[in-house]
Amino acid sequence: MPDIPEKINLSDVNSRQVDSELLNELRDLFVKAEEQKERYDFTWNGKAKAYFEAAAPTTKTLRAQPEESVNFEKSENLFITGDNLEALKLLQESYLGKIDMIYIDPPYNTGKDFVYQDNFKKTQKENDVSEGIIDEAGNRLVKNEKSNGRYHSDWLTMMYPRLKLARNLLSDTGAIFVSIDDNEQSNLKLLMDEVFGEDNFISNLIWKSKSGGANDSRFFATDHEYVVVYAKNTNFFALSLDTNGESSTSYNNEDEKGQYSLERLDKQSIQYSESMNYEIVDPEGNKYFPKHIDPTKPNASWRWGKTKVKEKYDELVFKNGNVYTKNYKKDGVVPRSLLIDDRFGRTRTGKTDLTNLFGVKNIFSAPKPPKLLKFLIDIASQKDSIILDFFAGSGSTADAVMQLNKENKESSRKYILSTLDECVPDGSVAQIEGYTSIDQISRERIRRAAEKNGDTSGFRALKVDSTGLKEDVFKTAGELDQVDLLKDIDNHSDNRSDYDLLYDVLVDSALEYNRPITIDTMNAEQIIKYDYFGELSGVVCYFGENLTDELTRQIATLKPLIAVFKESTFDKSAQKVNVMEQFRIISPDTKVKVI
Repeated sequence: MPDIPEKINLSDVNSRQVDSELLNELRDLFVKAEEQKERYDFTWNGKAKAYFEAAAPTTKTLRAQPEESVNFEKSENLFITGDNLEALKLLQESYLGKIDMIYIDPPYNTGKDFVYQDNFKKTQKENDVSEGIIDEAGNRLVKNEKSNGRYHSDWLTMMYPRLKLARNLLSDTGAIFVSIDDNEQSNLKLLMDEVFGEDNFISNLIWKSKSGGANDSRFFATDHEYVVVYAKNTNFFALSLDTNGESSTSYNNEDEKGQYSLERLDKQSIQYSESMNYEIVDPEGNKYFPKHIDPTKPNASWRWGKTKVKEKYDELVFKNGNVYTKNYKKDGVVPRSLLIDDRFGRTRTGKTDLTNLFGVKNIFSAPKPPKLLKFLIDIASQKDSIILDFFAGSGSTADAVMQLNKENKESSRKYILSTLDECVPDGSVAQIEGYTSIDQISRERIRRAAEKNGDTSGFRALKVDSTGLKEDVFKTAGELDQVDLLKDIDNHSDNRSDYDLLYDVLVDSALEYNRPITIDTMNAEQIIKYDYFGELSGVVCYFGENLTDELTRQIATLKPLIAVFKESTFDKSAQKVNVMEQFRIISPDTKVKVI
């Protein structure tokens, strides 16, 4: 017998309870949609916090580490140790719109790597209780386990403010390249769409990271990763040709300009333009028109307009009833989105590079091969560009820049790297070899790579730290009055080195951090000159205890942008008044700072 449908008692239906809470939520949702014209939006739990983190000002500064540097005074490369969110904030004003290319290799959020917590308000005790996992320095690092209910949200909250700040640093012609795998590729694409705009999406490159193996995979053996590429503005961004790429075009013809192939001038298009359907006459008087599949329904047009045809008439070839253009062979090809050749390196290549440099295996897990980065930097930046990597890891980006500068004598690219002083795992090869933190490995890699490449540019090591200034008394000599000068000013909070004091001023003044530093002697006293304009020092610092009238006049005569003195230099207020008066007379535009 066929199944008999169950009868429904309509009286029971009428008596069923309605979930009033759910009904109210739905009502509010519909009202909101109607009022705000509901639209697509990308959101997650913690997005508001991410907005706050991006907008919150920093209270940090940079401390100089000459002992960790190579050619500290002259190097134009920077290596910044510390929370990269703070580092990016410290770069904002000094390098706004000055970075030509950014490459980052952030945590892939595999459940085994680390993400940044970015909770600056919790105390150590509170964080211990809430998270249970801390680092020695405080509360920056936690493992993001896949069992975490906010697994993807925490990663997005970490990435958003960093990408937001990174965009500010890019020049109008700049672009950012982000390595990622399948764990967060889809979320990263949506996040980048929001930060950089969908219109500025360039490509999702596929890099063959592995070759062979993985035969124990449950499904497909994954042997690739991605590099997501966005421009600051696609209207201004351009890629260079891949000079080592192979073209599939056959250049079978040659004239005085070089080898060329032939390409039909007419093309089929669903967007027919009558203005591009015009007559072209060859030297013998024969007339040509775009060839339509159906003459009654024109759908073909020329690729060139009338003006261009007139300008490049000598590059037209009339053959077999068709019009062709000469496509001359170029010194390279348009870069491809599939990075599968050996010339791009593999993960094992990156490991081998480090093994060769350090003499031991597995000093760092999964470093990116400089081959890959060198290719990206070459096609996406200019010979004098600044390259930023704020997830520096093993320092592959610096290695790639040095290799590129060596191979191309016209290249003078510079790099800015930032990484955490994250502790290496207990019992790891790195720890056995005497390294306690990731930044130590990165700096040592740069030193060894520089020696291998014959690179003498060095790097200036800096560290994110608490500021040494309590307040700002930044005025020009012409703006200061007697009352200001007589105040007991003591701005400096601790005993810092002369270079630390200099960088307090550079951060406070929004000056670039990689200009040449000169230690000079003037009137038998040591002064620090920070060159900003080329001919004259932008900043002149005297941190001694014997500031004479003659020394003051000599410093003022340099007419620096900023002159800096220590509060302890002045025995009494009258001396401070005298210094300011001399600057008022000799160099009234100089900003005088007492710290």
